[in-house]
Amino acid sequence: MAKLLRVVRLLHMLNLVMHPSIGRRFLAAFLLMLLFQGHLALAADLSWNKIRYQAGTVAARVNPFDWNTTLKISPSGIEMIFAGSKKIVIESRNVTALTCGEAAYRRINDMLGNTSSKPVPLFGIVKNGNDHLIGIEFTNADGTKGAVLLMVHKDSYSDLLHSLSGLTGQTVVGAP
Repeated sequence: MAKLLRVVRLLHMLNLVMHPSIGRRFLAAFLLMLLFQGHLALAADLSWNKIRYQAGTVAARVNPFDWNTTLKISPSGIEMIFAGSKKIVIESRNVTALTCGEAAYRRINDMLGNTSSKPVPLFGIVKNGNDHLIGIEFTNADGTKGAVLLMVHKDSYSDLLHSLSGLTGQTVVGAP
């Protein structure tokens, strides 16, 4: 919505909206175009494959050092395939929280009941990679709570966060 307001202000600044009726028609056409593009983007499935499954309630046998998890977003929900074998589907309405970064690590760790603390980086030389963590908390079909902690490649991190937030309607806790 903020982008739309900026575009309208820009149009006024450029004097492209000279007559009120022309301006309303142009604005209506522009809004329809934005709605149509957004609808097409939701109709297409989005997929990311540079993801590591770090922890969670899903019983998947994966190597935490391999980029072996695929996440697909469709209008119906989120599909995750772990190491090409284990597959889960989460309906978008069942997602209860989205977190990122250090907040994701803490929330999923607390949910799993882990009391282990993270190793402290040695004088800031060792970066522990928590900048690109995403936590997804959800409710399973049987009513139990579930969660996954994913490490996402830096190139697709913000796109995935925005797509998950847009699909589920949840705000991302700990977002930069």
